[in-house]
Amino acid sequence: MESSEKIKIMREMNQWTQEEVAEKLGMSTTGYAKIERGQTNVSVEKLKQIAQVFNLKVEDLFELRQKGEA
Repeated sequence: MESSEKIKIMREMNQWTQEEVAEKLGMSTTGYAKIERGQTNVSVEKLKQIAQVFNLKVEDLFELRQKGEA
């Protein structure tokens, strides 16, 4: 599972809209939507912010992908 998919799932589990998460991250809804679709490279700093919004560690955004590759 890609980190972008995991981010989308976490948002849906929290029943937040893309607009709500984008606001929490201080970015545009369009920019956030591109992250969920995997259409943009995300900086380490932005990943840290995303993880904080969802109360996760940054590593958690990649955990499922690493397990699948092992």
